[in-house]
Amino acid sequence: MNAHALRTLLLVKTIEEQDADGAMLTLAERDAATREALRRHPAPATAGSSAEQEARVWRVLSARAEELQARLIVRHPIIAHTGTLERHARRASLAVLAFGFLTGLLLSVLDSRVRIEIVAFPLLGLVLWNLAVYLAIAVTALRRRRPLSREAGEGWGEGLKAPPSLGWVTWPARWGWRRAAALVKQASFYHRPLAAALRRFADEWWPLVQPLVLEHGKRVFHLAAAAVGLGLVAGFYVRGIALEYRAGWESTFLDAGQVRSLLHVIYGAAAAVSGIVLPTTDAQVEALHWRGGAGGGPAATWIHLVAVTALLFVVAPRLLLATWATFRLRRLAGTMPVPDALLPYARVVLGGSSATLPALGVRVTPYAYEPGAVASDGLRRLLAEAYGPATRVQWCAAVRYGDETAFETGPVDGDAVDVDVLLFNLAATPELENHGAALRAAQAREAKAAGIVRRVAVVDETPFLARMGNDPALDARVEERRQAWREFVRRHGWEAYLVDLEAVARGDALAPEAIAELRRAGRSLAA
Repeated sequence: MNAHALRTLLLVKTIEEQDADGAMLTLAERDAATREALRRHPAPATAGSSAEQEARVWRVLSARAEELQARLIVRHPIIAHTGTLERHARRASLAVLAFGFLTGLLLSVLDSRVRIEIVAFPLLGLVLWNLAVYLAIAVTALRRRRPLSREAGEGWGEGLKAPPSLGWVTWPARWGWRRAAALVKQASFYHRPLAAALRRFADEWWPLVQPLVLEHGKRVFHLAAAAVGLGLVAGFYVRGIALEYRAGWESTFLDAGQVRSLLHVIYGAAAAVSGIVLPTTDAQVEALHWRGGAGGGPAATWIHLVAVTALLFVVAPRLLLATWATFRLRRLAGTMPVPDALLPYARVVLGGSSATLPALGVRVTPYAYEPGAVASDGLRRLLAEAYGPATRVQWCAAVRYGDETAFETGPVDGDAVDVDVLLFNLAATPELENHGAALRAAQAREAKAAGIVRRVAVVDETPFLARMGNDPALDARVEERRQAWREFVRRHGWEAYLVDLEAVARGDALAPEAIAELRRAGRSLAA
């Protein structure tokens, strides 16, 4: 799915989930959009493969989302300003390019004596800096070719964050995102449900778009570096029209012979390309030596050499790197993976139509805990809300305290499932030797089970809250236990979802944020 379709689909999804009563989008409008999308993408005469069926599902949902987004923008124009990251990042990108060009102009006028130091800053410093950047890029590229460990691969996939050494290149996008966040904050004063939906959209979209943000940032800063080189050259030429530049050198430690060798290193490539002849004797170099205000020579030739050198070592390589970043950006934007959070949404929206996804399968394994009938019903309702009403739930026998080894080596019963749920009890204190071993054992079993793409640790709060007697004075203790479970489970590569299952079974309303949290907790193992 391309980035535009995925962004639109996520935006409409979060608004629909937040707008349960149909205040922003009526139920009739949603049904009409679904029918129109199905009409535009009819089912084939013969049943295709599962991949073809799934592709049709996303085409239908994308067409439906486009129509609903158009209606939303007419009623709430703020959506058009906050729903696209690029709209705000573009201004910041232009500011970066302008700053780069102005920096180059400033470098050309740093010497108020209107003379050019042919073996010193600014050209030499600019070239050396860019060569250092090219070396860092090459080293990074070589490291990425090495096979990553499981932990490293999961970390990159889960967080989708830029490497620390390149994190600064995402500044334009982050600035744009802050601008969008400010608009959402303003919207909260006159339309709280819409603002809440836009905040949820930002939470879901930002991790997905970070690979694109990184490539966009690389392109912008490569272009900005090229703009610095162009600004330097333009500054010399423009000022050289009205002022007489003199070119020369001065040094405490270098003699004429050493400077001649250095000139051939710095300007050799430019001389070969332009046909300009560099000084060939020490006497010619010595004539350019500044002494007591005298020395140096006409700068026109050296300005040409500076321009060609900047084009060869700064502008041209940076433009090539920017072109490569553009190619990667378009490729990534055209083939973005569908996040897990959209699967249950697709089942709910298109359930019963000709474009449906197969029902999700969930396997639940309690650990050192036997949930009662009410808590079990609450978990079924919770899973149906999160993954769709047709979700198939398989219950496995509870793993007894201390039987973690047998759990790991035992056979995997039941049909293939999509989600593996390990059920814990908040009343228990998480222990590395037991609860941690159960989490590790479940991970080992996943390698033997076909079809599992997500896993989540559900921690039932019912027994612990009953023990506390709903005493407000003990709220701090309850929250401390919750935080201990979250951190413990996260250290083992899982995500914890804490919930009072009996309260869910009693019919307590499930907030959209809570359902979204469960979907995020059931993260993709493919990452």
